[in-house]
Amino acid sequence: MEKRNKIINRGVLFFVIFYSICCFLSLNRHSKDEVFNYHSEIFADKAEYYIYLPALFIYDFKANQLPYQIDKKTGSGFIADTIKNKILTKVTYGVALLESPFFIVTHLLSKKLGYPADGFSIIYNRMIDISGVFYAVFAVIFLYFFLIRYVASKIAVIVLSCLFFGTNLFYYSIFETGMSHIYSFFLFSVFLFLSGLMFKPNQPFLLNILFGVVIGLIIMVRPINVIFLPVFLMFNQPDLKKIKKLFLPFLFIGISAFIVIIPQLIYWKYASGNYLMYAYPNEGFTNLFSPKILNLWFSTNNGLVIFSPLVILLLSGIIFMRKQYPKWSLFLIIYFILISYIFSSWWCWNYGCSYGSRPFVEYYVIFSLPFCFFVKYILEKKVRLYLFAPIVILCVAWNLKLIFSFDGCWYGGDWDWKGLVTMLLSHTK
Repeated sequence: MEKRNKIINRGVLFFVIFYSICCFLSLNRHSKDEVFNYHSEIFADKAEYYIYLPALFIYDFKANQLPYQIDKKTGSGFIADTIKNKILTKVTYGVALLESPFFIVTHLLSKKLGYPADGFSIIYNRMIDISGVFYAVFAVIFLYFFLIRYVASKIAVIVLSCLFFGTNLFYYSIFETGMSHIYSFFLFSVFLFLSGLMFKPNQPFLLNILFGVVIGLIIMVRPINVIFLPVFLMFNQPDLKKIKKLFLPFLFIGISAFIVIIPQLIYWKYASGNYLMYAYPNEGFTNLFSPKILNLWFSTNNGLVIFSPLVILLLSGIIFMRKQYPKWSLFLIIYFILISYIFSSWWCWNYGCSYGSRPFVEYYVIFSLPFCFFVKYILEKKVRLYLFAPIVILCVAWNLKLIFSFDGCWYGGDWDWKGLVTMLLSHTK
């Protein structure tokens, strides 16, 4: 009991310190930003995810009640259709749902603190930072408890530190807190943590419901992330002899997931007259037969490896886990190629104004596991540590320097190496 209390106390202390530091970094980064510009937390894509909250809690989903031209002021992320008197957004409501506790508190305090209670004043923008950082920190905690099932605690800490500071995960945890990726990263971490507990003897039945809710949220935060769900099979291979016993747990998982999806169906009915709709009529996977995989990985225009070279080390860990987990190694190789194919098939393979290839951010969760085996390998002998430690440090420094020199969009060409070097050598913003 005493040991357990120490672990809990350390966990609480870690959360408070890490959360405070990250909040400071995020709020300080946005401290000079005014509202209604591309640096603000409620703008363009971020406003698309967020609009569900003021629409529901303040404006009763009536466009005519919104502040004048607020859709245009927030970067035209959503549409205020004043003719049909509807507030329209093409994204699903998952991010807004996770932000909602922070929104409600902010809305209740806004007038008392002297801010307009309109859902768009500066206090609501800063609320997005508090929310995003909260889920980033909890994601790291859940991922830590997942990783220590396979490696020592020290290795898990090193891996998570490198992952956070050495990839674009840092950018979406601190800078672009209103995007969906950090929320998906959190849900993926919880998903993996729960995956190892599912279908164990004498487990609480409530766990099935919780797992279903997490699955529903994963889909509602970013529907394409349904492709993450098969990762469950990597850790759980159902015994066909016991399939009848699994029927009830799977049923409750499915029902729980569907309940989370129901509000979205209601919104689509309101928006289009149908319970099901495709919200991206002019966008799609138009590059299915000509995927831009090399661009996705290596282009100066948000290339995955170019902006976060630590990813190479993450993936190299697949080699070092092969001896202990050969099936997992094969699965992860195939899986990385598959998601790369899917992401590079999207009509806009560079995903617009983003830092690095942002669709991969949440998928670092599963690739942190092989990275653990890479770190374990280099820690076994000092000569390896002396060789690889500077490389890891350089990757982290490269990532952070680019992040603090990045202005929110890449304005160069797809293979503009001169522009990349200029940004790397430029002053931080």
